[in-house]
Amino acid sequence: MRYVSIVMGVIFVAFAALQYNDPDPYVWIPVYGWMAFLSYRSAFQRASPAAGTPHASRFMHYAPLITMLFFVGWTIISYSQTTGQWWGGEVERETAGLAICAVWAGILSKVRSEK
Repeated sequence: MRYVSIVMGVIFVAFAALQYNDPDPYVWIPVYGWMAFLSYRSAFQRASPAAGTPHASRFMHYAPLITMLFFVGWTIISYSQTTGQWWGGEVERETAGLAICAVWAGILSKVRSEK
């Protein structure tokens, strides 16, 4: 799973780089950057935080789950604004990107809970 997470991190960095000339890069670069961060963290992080660890570590343990729930909600809202032009519409491409982020965050959450 470590190598898959590294590859997904590289893909999300590429997604973020492609947003440079997007009409709203200030939204999408942080979204894809966050997903790259979670991917790399999953690849190089050890098991669950022990009792008594700082709150930031505990938050980061649940970050993929929180991210997945957030992106699922955002995907549903975004999907309601689509027009069906999946290859030509800006909102459609953004919705697909959000769905990819939600699915990957769910996978990271599941893998994290098994460690």
